[in-house]
Amino acid sequence: MDPEPAPRRGGWFSAVFPSAPPLPGRPDPLAKFDRSGPLRPVRERLFLLRRNPHAWMLPSLACFVGYFAAQLWRGSTLGLLGTFLSFGALIAAGWIGWQRPALYGTVTAVIAFVLAFSVVLATFAQQGGGPLFAGLDDFSGLLVQGATQAVLGFVGGWYGGYLRRRQAQVSANVRSASGRRGR
Repeated sequence: MDPEPAPRRGGWFSAVFPSAPPLPGRPDPLAKFDRSGPLRPVRERLFLLRRNPHAWMLPSLACFVGYFAAQLWRGSTLGLLGTFLSFGALIAAGWIGWQRPALYGTVTAVIAFVLAFSVVLATFAQQGGGPLFAGLDDFSGLLVQGATQAVLGFVGGWYGGYLRRRQAQVSANVRSASGRRGR
């Protein structure tokens, strides 16, 4: 009697986005990380961010410009281009930050949001504005907008890393197929 086959896990999402293999030829990103000590997950993420700052700093600036343009020229072609630039920067952060793509995308989005908010706050204060948060609605709306940016950063970063791994897999398959034809 044959044993029952293992049930397929993941459902619809795994069917659309099958797991991508790790990047070939890349070293372990946590090779020099000290795994002992408290708060390991937090220290691990900070270690990765510190080791690869260009993966989140440069995309953060591009995302800030895109986010600011999207907010400033909402409903126009420039606003649409700003949205594309903003989300493209999140995908780029995940592509460059192959160690933890979703982490780099999230950090990029949060930094871009904080930069945009800082510019708005400075402009508001420079024009002699009164209390910034007159009511709880303003503050809660700001929190929702920041959380939305963080979620978009997570998704964009994850997708950028996924695309990079998929491209590496396809390239390896093409190389191996062309090598077999040459025999």
